[in-house]
Amino acid sequence: MMARFIPVSSCQFRFSFRELPPSSSTLYPRRFEVNLVSFSCDGVPLPMIGFVMYGLVTALSTQLEEGNLPFGVSKSNGRFALFAATTTMASASAYFLYILNTKLSGSSCMYCLVSAFLSFSLFFLALKDVKMQEIQQVVGLQICLALIVVASLTASYSTAQPIPSSSGDIELPYYSTEITTSSSPYATALAKHLNSIGAKMYGAFWCSHCLEQKEMFGREAAKLLNYVECFPEGYKKGTKIFKACSDVGIEGFPTWMINGQVLSGEVELAELAEMSGFSLEQATEAKQLQ
Repeated sequence: MMARFIPVSSCQFRFSFRELPPSSSTLYPRRFEVNLVSFSCDGVPLPMIGFVMYGLVTALSTQLEEGNLPFGVSKSNGRFALFAATTTMASASAYFLYILNTKLSGSSCMYCLVSAFLSFSLFFLALKDVKMQEIQQVVGLQICLALIVVASLTASYSTAQPIPSSSGDIELPYYSTEITTSSSPYATALAKHLNSIGAKMYGAFWCSHCLEQKEMFGREAAKLLNYVECFPEGYKKGTKIFKACSDVGIEGFPTWMINGQVLSGEVELAELAEMSGFSLEQATEAKQLQ
C-alpha cells in the first residue's frame, strides 16, 4: 500500500494504491486499485470546506425565508447569491464525479457521492425559488461561473502527476518468496516424482497463485520441483518473458507441463498425481509415512 499527493492549485488529492492479485491468466504484473483517501485545500480538508459551504447556504436560505438579509440586500439579490453559491457547489461536485469516473475509474469516495447528491439537491431547490424572468437575466452569469469553476480545476489537474494504471507503468525488481507451510511425506514423494518425469511448473515471482501452489507442497517439497521462473531479472516496461517460457507458449501463471499436457492455474496435489502417473503404491507408501 502506498499513498501519493497530487496537487490541484493549492489543493491536494490523496490517493491510496493497492496492487491487485493477478488471476491465473495474468501474464504480466498486476494492475492497481486506486482509492481516494482525502482532499484538502491549504491544509483544510474537503469535508470541512463542504460543511462551511452547506452552512452558508443554510444560513442564507433561512435569512431569505425570514426576509432578514444583512447589509440591506434585497430578496432578489439574495436569491441570486444563493443560486450562485449552489451553482458553484454543483459545478465542483460534477467535476469531482468526472474525475472519479474517468481518471480514477474504480476508485471509491463515499463523501464525494453524498456531497454531489446534496449539492445538486440544493441547486435545484434554489432554482425552484427563482422566477423564470430572473433566471433569464442571470443564466449567462451562472454558466460563466460554472465554466470558471470547472476550467480552473481542469487546468490545475492537468499538471498533476499521472497515476499508474497498468503493468507498463510499474517496475518490480525480482524478489524471492518465503514458503511458510511444512511438507507432508505425500507432498515430498509427489514432488520427487514430478521432478523425475521432467514435469515443470512455470511461474513468476510476483504471482500470488504461484506462491499458493508452492504452499500446497510445503517448503521442503517445493525445493524439489522443477520450477521455471519466467521473469528472473524482475519486471519493467519492455521486459520480455524468459525464453524458456516463451518457447513453450506460456500465457499465464502458474502453468504445469506434465507428460506433454498443459495445466493452467493452481492444481490440487491429487490431480497432479493423477496427471503425472503417481502410482497408488507410491501414494500409499507416502501416506503410511505420515
